[in-house]
This record gives sequence, structure tokens and C-alpha cells, in this order.
Amino acid sequence: MTQNAVAGPVIGGEWIHQDGDHTTLKITRCRECEGAWFPPRPVCSTCMSSDVDEVLTATRGTAYASTVVRIGPAAFRPPYVLSYVDISGVRILAHVESDTALDPDTPVELRVGSVGSAENGELTSYLVAEAADDIAAVAGGAR
Repeated sequence: MTQNAVAGPVIGGEWIHQDGDHTTLKITRCRECEGAWFPPRPVCSTCMSSDVDEVLTATRGTAYASTVVRIGPAAFRPPYVLSYVDISGVRILAHVESDTALDPDTPVELRVGSVGSAENGELTSYLVAEAADDIAAVAGGAR
């Protein structure tokens, strides 16, 4: 993980990039077929080309599907919400900063935060939250 170091275990830290308040993820984009992959990999999973670039995602994406996990690993403190998110041409699975599942097509933004706890501290990883300006629009009655 770059910048904003945290105490305790970090899940996926090698893929997280932070620049101030902005969080992005490292992905692989293939120069041969334009395929994109997360987590990054040295060879394209579509065409097997090794002509790939490691690039950063956007800071925002869209929820594809979400669920509330009621029975899961104790370290993740069930219930918790997971969502598939489409961002920069890849679909990632992320914890959600919410107690309820997101509706499909909900705009979200990447963040870094606690996703659970371990013996040696909080478990930290990338996660998503409903995009701040979308929450403001809902609060104002617009959508």
C-alpha cells in the first residue's frame, strides 16, 4: 500500500494506492487485447500475452450486485456487506461501508478502512462506500 500506512494486517495492500483522500487499485491492462484484470497479473488471462501494463483504476465505480453476509468468518464481524463493483473495466469484490446491501448501479467510491479484526489489530483493506455526492443528492430528494 502506498502512503497513509495503517497499523495491523492489510489485506490486498500491494494493490492499494492512496493519494491524499483518493484511493485507487492497481490493475493489469493488456496491450494486445485491451483486457483488464484485478488483481494485477504478469500475463493476460484472455490472450496469454505478457505485454501488459500495471495501471491505476478510477476512484469511483458502480455497484453491480451486493449482499449482506450474516454467517461468515468471525474476524470479519458478521453481518457485513460485500459488493461486486465495476470500475475501470474490471469487476472487483469489496467490503461495503454500510449495514445494508447496495442497489445495483449505485455509484460508489473506493476507500481504505477496517474490514474486521485480528489478534494483532484491525484488518484493513480496500472497501467501497456510496459516493458522497450521491448521498447528498438522495438527502436533497433528487436521484
